Amino acid sequence: MPSVLGVLEKRERVALARAEELRSEVERLQAALAEAEDAARRAVIAREETVEALAEAAGAVDAPVEVPAAGAAGPRVKVPLWCEGVGTGELPLDCARIVALVERDAAGGGEGVRARAMREHLGWASSDAKEQAARFRAKRLVERGWLTEQRPGLFRPRTA
Repeated sequence: MPSVLGVLEKRERVALARAEELRSEVERLQAALAEAEDAARRAVIAREETVEALAEAAGAVDAPVEVPAAGAAGPRVKVPLWCEGVGTGELPLDCARIVALVERDAAGGGEGVRARAMREHLGWASSDAKEQAARFRAKRLVERGWLTEQRPGLFRPRTA
């Protein structure tokens, strides 16, 4: 008959081996997730750079920039440059709602708004694509002077 301590030691070794296997799997998944997120960021940057390059080539640097609407293949909306006297009424509805959310957060002492909160505020489905769409709009609002991005992914109202 095996000793009780021997049985417990064997269980412990098996549990530790399983924990190490799972730890390795988590590390592999985290690396894969980081690669996928990096690929998504590069795709967003490539798209933004392409839109800007096309706008420059067309001589429309100060013209409103088109931003994809809620659906990736849907219609595009125009985001005008911010200037004194231009209100959020000039913005597309989703963009105006994002600016209002960011301003409300700042008025409440918040540290800034992330794309996930914007997606939720807009009532969009919970998906990475919709979160990327919200982030793309926020970044376009930064480029056009409506918002600032103090830290990556953290949006605040424009500074006066």
